[in-house]
Amino acid sequence: MTNFKRVRSLPPIATIREIVDAINNLIRYAIQETGSLKLGVKTLTSSDSPYTIGPDDQFLRVNTAGAHITINLTPKANEDGREITIKKVSTDDFTVIIYGDSTDTIDGATTRTIYQPYGGLTLRCDASTGWDIKSWI
Repeated sequence: MTNFKRVRSLPPIATIREIVDAINNLIRYAIQETGSLKLGVKTLTSSDSPYTIGPDDQFLRVNTAGAHITINLTPKANEDGREITIKKVSTDDFTVIIYGDSTDTIDGATTRTIYQPYGGLTLRCDASTGWDIKSWI
């Protein structure tokens, strides 16, 4: 008869479903505690111009009351897969001008301008091709 050593059992590895459930629970907890899930929302005014997007920016509310506002995107090489929404939240005739970094483009152009009151756009970055307009608001 062969003698087998008893091996201590290892704890089970979490399944993908368990990981997803844990993440969802964290999100639900964050929403319960704060009443909402804050996603890097920032309001800009003319005193912030020119503004370079920061690492936590996801939604920029731009109040152009009194002046045009310039927003500079960061280099495409550092932002692969990133999305950011920029929205003008005022009714005046001033604009929001968005510049790509150096030679980086936004759908083939070096700049994009938001003219419309409450207009905006969502950009998505591809490190090899630059910033793409995912949608206009």
